[in-house]
Amino acid sequence: KPAGVVVKSHRKGGHGIMTIRSALPFALQPPSVGTVAIIRRPQPVHRLDKPTSGLLLVAKTKPAMVDLTRQFVERNIKKTYTAILNGKPDEPNETSITSMEAHKLGVDVELQSDDAEKWQLIDYTLNDKSGAHRSAVTVWRILQCCKSLEGTDNYVTMVELKPKTGRYHQLRRHMAWVRDCPVIGDSEYDHLNFKDESLYLCSNKVTLDHPYYNTEAGRKEWEELEDENVKYGNGMIQLSGKTND
Repeated sequence: KPAGVVVKSHRKGGHGIMTIRSALPFALQPPSVGTVAIIRRPQPVHRLDKPTSGLLLVAKTKPAMVDLTRQFVERNIKKTYTAILNGKPDEPNETSITSMEAHKLGVDVELQSDDAEKWQLIDYTLNDKSGAHRSAVTVWRILQCCKSLEGTDNYVTMVELKPKTGRYHQLRRHMAWVRDCPVIGDSEYDHLNFKDESLYLCSNKVTLDHPYYNTEAGRKEWEELEDENVKYGNGMIQLSGKTND
């Protein structure tokens, strides 16, 4: 999904046909002939904020839509984001966790045998659009820090973010409010610098169970597949995309 385009038009949102959902029938190949329960208009099964770019899961059939929706509800789908922050966030010892601890939380983290890789945990309640307070958990780590004349304290920082929950503007609010380092280009939570920049937040990795090959009928077909390159991760799909330049 490119930045600057909404996934679906809200009621009275004024977006008309200028949405990802409206463009999908023209951008995706239709399912193979004979596919059961095809959706006439492919459906996104989750949302990305308008200024956020990256990977978006779309269902072409009703069974796929039902299964992917279930996986989101049960938090089986793991998402990873990359962002560039205004400033250099602190990494307190009291919120530091190992890769094993991060994995047990349910985020997509590669386990390290020596547990040398450290992550940071943010467990900070956020209010949703109705005003209700909801638990929100984000696991993150610094990838690279660079000096910048425009950044807070003359630094900008690239981070990797793995949300366990999916609250409204969770990653943006966690980094701005908890670590005091908003995402560059975030006009809602950063009113100091980089006002003319687009949002430097990209969904660049998604891990999920295949919606067909994990059904009873699909599993039989899976066992008959001869191409081992297709039989990835025992029916798990891992999608990766480029981050913002």
